[in-house]
Formats: sequence, C-alpha cells, structure tokens
Amino acid sequence: MPPPPAQFELFPERVLIEVLDAQRVGGARTRVRGVWRVHFGSEAKAHRVWHDRHGWYCEEHGPHCRAVPAVRPEA
Repeated sequence: MPPPPAQFELFPERVLIEVLDAQRVGGARTRVRGVWRVHFGSEAKAHRVWHDRHGWYCEEHGPHCRAVPAVRPEA
C-alpha cells in the first residue's frame, strides 16, 4: 500500500533562524557547541535553541519544542 500523499501548507509559516556566538552568550569558557535564535512568524517571542553536552533543547520549552528541529541539521 503506498504512503498517503503529503499535506502541504497553503500559507507556510515564516521561520527566521539567527546563529548566535556561543561564547558571547555562554561566556568565554563555555562548552556549548551552538546557540540559535528562532522566530516563528505567528509568535511574538523568539526561542533560543542550545546544543551542548545535554543535547538539543529550547531554553524555555525543552527538547520537544518545535524550534529544535528547525535548527537541527538532520531534521
């Protein structure tokens, strides 16, 4: 049985991703691998996504936030 057809958004949400300097955000001795600011067009507040020894996570919402797959390279 073939997979169902993909559903496309008629009005896709705009996503802005900004790469931040991990040392400026976390300090000179940080071990953070990357920090991103993700802003979805429908939300007033931006998300801050971190990648460090704990994995990938949104600063406010944790690893299951929709901003995490927006910046992950394998997503």
